[in-house]
Amino acid sequence: MTPAIVSEEQDFLIVDKPAGWLVHPTRPDGTFTLIDWLRGEYPDEFLSLISRLDRETSGLLLVGRGKENASIFGKMQQRREIQKSYLALVHGCPPESGVIDQPLDRLGKHRPSQIYVRQAVIADTYPAQTEYKTVGTRNHPTIGEISLVEATPKTGRLHQIRAHFEHIGHPVVNDKIYGQPDRVFLNYIDKDTEIEHTMARHSLHSSKISFFWLNSHIFCEMPIPADLSTIWEGSDPISVPVSNLTEIAK
Repeated sequence: MTPAIVSEEQDFLIVDKPAGWLVHPTRPDGTFTLIDWLRGEYPDEFLSLISRLDRETSGLLLVGRGKENASIFGKMQQRREIQKSYLALVHGCPPESGVIDQPLDRLGKHRPSQIYVRQAVIADTYPAQTEYKTVGTRNHPTIGEISLVEATPKTGRLHQIRAHFEHIGHPVVNDKIYGQPDRVFLNYIDKDTEIEHTMARHSLHSSKISFFWLNSHIFCEMPIPADLSTIWEGSDPISVPVSNLTEIAK
């Protein structure tokens, strides 16, 4: 799949990133990334990714057009004036709603971990808060009990939603780092194995973004993508949805 421009304004773009795309280069191996694609679409502009997504996460992200606008958006991001919400499929049945208020840090700084980027709840480290609502719970024929949640991070820590939901015992479905032994991810990235081509991506999607710009309220929404919808629709309902958020799963 190819990225899509969802909103094209004079000062910014909102882009729908497909799962599997890196947002920017992580190593000099020539991998074509989202920022490369954007520069091809807008070759004479300065473009800056204001929000970023993990490779396997799909959905909306904000791009500033021009250095001045990029700087303003960056400061807005720091002040938490850009709101983002995500849809996730998680294992089990979380409470109807809640706030996960637990500090996060890189696990390897505090105890052994073979995965450098793995985050974990570590006391007295970096504050992190994730608000969430549980849309509904279903039973998948091979995965088991799963729930669709809408998660709204109040802070912007690395892997925040994934680490927080692992902490409360409901890791994201098909996550290769959280809720799994280290060897699952290590095997996945091992170039001598073929597992990379057979494992589904983690079930996380950036669904909403909103902010005020030039006294106007900007809001953009992207429904759950087909691959995650297939998992959800292929599951049998085992609870009554807790809100009208079920509409976003259709």
